Amino acid sequence: MKRSLLLVATLAAFGCAEIRELRTTDANPYQDPFYAKYLNTGSSLDAQITRTLEGLRADATNAQLHNELGALLVQKGFPKDAEREFERAVNLDKRYYPAWYNLGMVRAARGDEGGSRRAFRYTVHYKPGHAMALFQLGLIEEKLQHSDRAVELYAKALSINPSLIEPSVNPRILDTKLVHRALIAMYGKDHARKSMQFQGVSGAAPRRPPAAEAAPAPIVPPPAPKKP
Repeated sequence: MKRSLLLVATLAAFGCAEIRELRTTDANPYQDPFYAKYLNTGSSLDAQITRTLEGLRADATNAQLHNELGALLVQKGFPKDAEREFERAVNLDKRYYPAWYNLGMVRAARGDEGGSRRAFRYTVHYKPGHAMALFQLGLIEEKLQHSDRAVELYAKALSINPSLIEPSVNPRILDTKLVHRALIAMYGKDHARKSMQFQGVSGAAPRRPPAAEAAPAPIVPPPAPKKP
């Protein structure tokens, strides 16, 4: 009898805990987030955050809105809340690579190399050829002293987007000491590709041989004048 009562009490307690957990999960966290009290400056940034919050109050399953809110919160100075929004975005849509990339950036900013590495890898997994993610992975590999792997990633990133060599486009180009090696590796591959000359490639119209020049017309002398 006592064991039965104990079992019933345990199940009841477990059920209450489950209800509390479900209520916490189902509650919309955008009704009154703590950072909302700082959205009173009248700036365009605050207005954008407010509009995005309104969108998420209406539909908290929109991965793009979570990503947008995260980017805005980074600008506002709330990186932890931004990271949570990027995580919510990829949880809703694991193929949404912009949120993976942004998640990698905020994790890298707080020194989470393992977490940022995973996020950047997911970025290039779902978006092959994402030059900035490849470059960020190169920075991580260089910091881990995996120079050859870093050079490979840098070369690939620069071959996809050569403008990443410019500090105005990619300020973190100044953080690597392997750019010269990456450029050499990139040049080798690019030179090899351009030096290939293929024969029998269809698509180009065959060149016709020049036509033979026509023989000049014979010169016919004018008729002689008749005698009177």
